[in-house]
Amino acid sequence: MVHARRILAASGLANLALLVAFTSGPWRMSHEGLGSPPDEIDASAMSTSDKFEAFAAYEAKGKIKDFSYKPIPLKPTEVELRVESCGVCHSDLHQVHNDWGIAAYPLVPGHEIVGIVEKVGSEVKELKVGMRVGVGPQTGSCESCHQCERGEQQMCAKKVKSYNTKTGDQDQPYTYGGFSKRMRTSAKWAFPIPEGIPPNLAGPLLCAGITTWTPFVYNKVKKGDKVGILGFGGLGHMAVQFAAKMGCETYVITRSPDKKKEAEKFGAKGFIVSTDAKAMAEHHRTFDFLLSTISGGGVKWEDFFALLKPDSTLCTVGLPPEMSFRPNLLVGNRLSLTGCYLASHSEVIKMLDFCAKHKVFPQTEELEMNSENANKALDKIEKNAVRYRMVLVNKAL
Repeated sequence: MVHARRILAASGLANLALLVAFTSGPWRMSHEGLGSPPDEIDASAMSTSDKFEAFAAYEAKGKIKDFSYKPIPLKPTEVELRVESCGVCHSDLHQVHNDWGIAAYPLVPGHEIVGIVEKVGSEVKELKVGMRVGVGPQTGSCESCHQCERGEQQMCAKKVKSYNTKTGDQDQPYTYGGFSKRMRTSAKWAFPIPEGIPPNLAGPLLCAGITTWTPFVYNKVKKGDKVGILGFGGLGHMAVQFAAKMGCETYVITRSPDKKKEAEKFGAKGFIVSTDAKAMAEHHRTFDFLLSTISGGGVKWEDFFALLKPDSTLCTVGLPPEMSFRPNLLVGNRLSLTGCYLASHSEVIKMLDFCAKHKVFPQTEELEMNSENANKALDKIEKNAVRYRMVLVNKAL
């Protein structure tokens, strides 16, 4: 038997079964915008408070509560943002629960952030006050290692994440994420949001979007390829859209037969219920590429390997507790099993441009950002009851 443990779990990201404009009333689906950023912002009229308001977990498995902190002084290469919204990812839940043993508390989650630039450091040239930007899971790298020099900053061993990275500062010992009213972050990793993307839908693109975009690019998936998306949730519904808009023959493969209509709405040509042996057999050795977004256990991976043509690839961005399988099909058909993690700085820009041009957007459920609703969002994610991303929105500042 081949046994592959969850080696990427410490990244705190890829297992998103995921999530994410607001309402003070009941839950609702939305594709509406948050409005346009102001043409000008008067810096003198901004809050001068020396503390930022946020929402944090104070202990493992603890509830999100109000939190405030004194931020690190704005660096020359940083910007200060007024946070408009932040998506809620399954990995936020894992971090709050400390499922991976790496969380530090108080912990301010959130890595699908959209905000308006309110202040810029002295060396910042490309971003201006009033611009709307998005911030994802990664907010920095060392810029000098081999991985950074070859343009693969996401592989940098010293990368900085939007939260839970040590800072060395006494008042703010760790980076704090987007469950907040304001934040400071690297200007380089604050990406201008293209005009064609509704602001309230932009945040999830920085995590669920880039997580499912990169596998197609890295594995050189091309127009006309027969592609199967394993799992149809927060990641899966994004992957289907990318594959379909790239011109692939796109199938959704899931245990949930009730998701067929929604899969077709997002561009799937075909739909296979993975527990239907006859349906699976009809597609034996016909797929060029499979992308797994599965994060649950108990998967019989041999059933999926059997769907692949010889010399084809199964790539996983989901993080199941373990992967266990017999290697016969993998060896006999010269298959490749690989993973993918985030993306380089330049690839994030390409992904955002593609989404704006082809209207690839998440389906979200929205709540006003506060501690009570943050807990509601995490609870709904834990119960796998989100269709398909959660977003917390700051109503007013």
